[in-house]
Amino acid sequence: MYRMKQFAAMTGMTQSKIRFYEKHGLVLSDRMENGYRVFTPEDAFRSNAFRVLLQYGFSISEAIEMLDAKQDTAEFRESLQEQRQKLEHERILLDYRQRRIESVLDVLETDGKVDELKVGIAKAVTPRTLMSESGAYGRMNYNAFCAGTFLIKDADGVIQPNLMTDWEINEDGTEMVATFATDQGITWHDGEMLTMDDIEFTCNFSMSNGAGYMGELDHVERLSDTQLKFFFKGPKAFYEMGTMAIFQRVYPKHIWENVEDPDNYAEPEAAIGCGPYKLVSYDSDAQVSYYEAVPENAFLGELTVDKVTVQSYSDETTLMMAMMNGDIDAMYNYANPIDADVIDTVKGTPDIDLGESAFSGCYQMEYGKDRAPGNDQAFREAASFAIDYNQLATTINGEYGKVPGKGVIPPSCKGYDESLGSLEFDADKAAEMLDEAGYKDVDGDGYRELPDGSPMDLSVIPQYSSKSMDMRNRIAEVIMNSLDKVGIKNHVDNDSLSNSEVWEDTVTKGNYDISITLTTSGVASYSTAFRYFMGELRDGESSWLWGTIRDDSFRDTYYAMTQAVNDDQYVENCKKLQNYVADTMAAEALCWETAFFPYRTDKYTGWENYPSWGAVHATTWYRLTAK
Repeated sequence: MYRMKQFAAMTGMTQSKIRFYEKHGLVLSDRMENGYRVFTPEDAFRSNAFRVLLQYGFSISEAIEMLDAKQDTAEFRESLQEQRQKLEHERILLDYRQRRIESVLDVLETDGKVDELKVGIAKAVTPRTLMSESGAYGRMNYNAFCAGTFLIKDADGVIQPNLMTDWEINEDGTEMVATFATDQGITWHDGEMLTMDDIEFTCNFSMSNGAGYMGELDHVERLSDTQLKFFFKGPKAFYEMGTMAIFQRVYPKHIWENVEDPDNYAEPEAAIGCGPYKLVSYDSDAQVSYYEAVPENAFLGELTVDKVTVQSYSDETTLMMAMMNGDIDAMYNYANPIDADVIDTVKGTPDIDLGESAFSGCYQMEYGKDRAPGNDQAFREAASFAIDYNQLATTINGEYGKVPGKGVIPPSCKGYDESLGSLEFDADKAAEMLDEAGYKDVDGDGYRELPDGSPMDLSVIPQYSSKSMDMRNRIAEVIMNSLDKVGIKNHVDNDSLSNSEVWEDTVTKGNYDISITLTTSGVASYSTAFRYFMGELRDGESSWLWGTIRDDSFRDTYYAMTQAVNDDQYVENCKKLQNYVADTMAAEALCWETAFFPYRTDKYTGWENYPSWGAVHATTWYRLTAK
């Protein structure tokens, strides 16, 4: 026990400050019989800790709350983590405001405004509606031009404000209070003002019509003309923000509230949004759309591009020829980079940047674990060494492909675990492991039998695709030839190969031995490919589930990941899932791809290449300046 003078000398505090700390419950002095105050070593720790917390920017009330949590406990660590997340959120908002100021200053200090930017796509440019997600044009139309989105993501995948300018999620992740820019004079392209009526309508409309990206939203409550409270079906606020970012656009209530068939509504009013650009004309014969800037709707700063022309081309080769000729300045194709074979045609061309970045999706194969031999981990581990990953990398991505790691999630995605190492190709080792596991050629026909002596002939089904079936077949051929060389007989399921409904029915029922799929995990949301690996969810739902993993621990970890309340929790559980896949060889990535979204550099500066988006995205219009 320490007397007042001793305690003051030990802590470096004045006696008046000690009395202040005592008044606020930071030190709990006791009284001796003679009336003198005495203090404990714990009081010294609390006072010193309190001063440190104040120095690091915590308020008095926050510091007291943290000190009240028992030290060296999960509760105390959680409190520190929450404070870290809060500071990170504040940093993001400060960075956002700083960028807005810098954008305005850049425009004021230069005369480099871009009169017309020309964008090329290799897809049809219809339909012209805020609702549509049809093809590349549909997504570009609302992601970058006509629509105002709730949030956006930066080049590092970090969620940034847009129409939603601030947000606060409760401790268990079930609720969120969001502030919107409904008091900043933003207008719809027909002149009507954007109000909280539109924000609230959008949420209710999305829930009732299945539109947008609010599948986990239960209901909303208006708090003011600028604030809305979101109530989620579970601890999904953080997860839902990931899906809202970029994709969740706002609908004008005065147009869509009277539309009886929103999916098929394609009147001119369907393209009206509150985004930074409005559609001014469209030529269906020439497949060209024209956009003009709406300066009052520039959420992220000062627009540097006055007009945008979007031209559709028949294929990627024609698109690249147009870029080489200078007919377009950049290309766009959501989550679908230019094929490696095509990129070689423009490689080395002056004034063209290939727009190289890591692709956030990948091709992968999964074993059907509802039947032999896919239900045998020893077989899966042996077969993994039989696959020629170098040949797969070349097949998928030419000279730019890389042998993948063991955890399926690509390096560009949040939560990637680099410690797992790469997959290995060793046919001799595969053959040896198959022998040891009991998969031997009993009848001498050159192919192995199951351990019980019954014949083995694996069904291989590439995911059906009307646009990239050739690539999927080439991938299947590499895998099948690799397995054949070590004595694993296999064949393609032609019925599933040629019919999308048959394929869907086959994979959802687990009636396959090897499935080859493509996912673009991390582009739009936090769901990742792991969802597709499961055979069922907790509630028995099976839609969009292509796998056969029925392990409770895997499913529980998946839910822990999607119900995370911050990035730390998400990453922790994402890595657990990767380790599960790596340990059990339940699935394998087939290639780490390099993505290419080329753009010209001779006329403009300020391009920024976003993974899986390229140089055409929601912030392009605030960065470009003419040379």
